[in-house]
Amino acid sequence: MTAREVTATFIASDGAYLEAIIEVDGQRLHVMDEFGGSQLAAGTPFQVELWPMASGDDDWDAIFSANPAKEKALRRIDGWRYLALGVIVSVDPVVCDCGVLRVEDAFHTRDARCVGAYVGVTLARLDACLP
Repeated sequence: MTAREVTATFIASDGAYLEAIIEVDGQRLHVMDEFGGSQLAAGTPFQVELWPMASGDDDWDAIFSANPAKEKALRRIDGWRYLALGVIVSVDPVVCDCGVLRVEDAFHTRDARCVGAYVGVTLARLDACLP
């Protein structure tokens, strides 16, 4: 997976390696706190790297039918699990541009015809770490 460094606003944390809430580009994200959130005051802006962890459980048909509206977004499922919606920008490795982040290697293909396809992949977890 590929991390993306972003500016976030700290909202709350249950503690180290537990669930935290941050805001990035106006979207609240529930993430694993690997950035020391318990040391921050609510409303504090800070730099953080977002690390998406694909579940690997999605089947091909589900991936390619999950995004008929052609969105680039994260849709929270529960906890820090998300449906990452985006467009395939490269293959071998597969990279999906989901707006606020890119998801790499959620599934595998070398078929260049997939570039430009809109997909949806399940993220088992979204980690937030200090850069």
